[in-house]
Amino acid sequence: MSPKARAKKKTKKTKVKKTKAKKAKKAAVKAKVKVAKKKALGKVVHYYDKINVAIITLKSPLKVGDLVCLKRGELEVVQEVGSLQINHQNVARAGKGAVVGMKVDVPVKEGAVVLAA
Repeated sequence: MSPKARAKKKTKKTKVKKTKAKKAKKAAVKAKVKVAKKKALGKVVHYYDKINVAIITLKSPLKVGDLVCLKRGELEVVQEVGSLQINHQNVARAGKGAVVGMKVDVPVKEGAVVLAA
């Protein structure tokens, strides 16, 4: 085999490897984009530490039993909505624009975003 033929074989192999790497990179980027698309339900405006209750202003409806993610900075907590109150009255669901109290498992800070999990 001549030296030119050997060079052509080597270039074909490296091209195949590069295209596979590019495809894998694109797939990883698509996966990250899919994970990042969580619907924002509201925002924590106050937290009562002695009773573990977060006061949330809702941007979307929320009901007892929904799975939510509370996120602020590095802290990300996923939990089920167990208790929901409006003006000290238990409610099963709350609509857009409502200010609700929700019992939380771990302390959260004001400004935490409430996302659908």
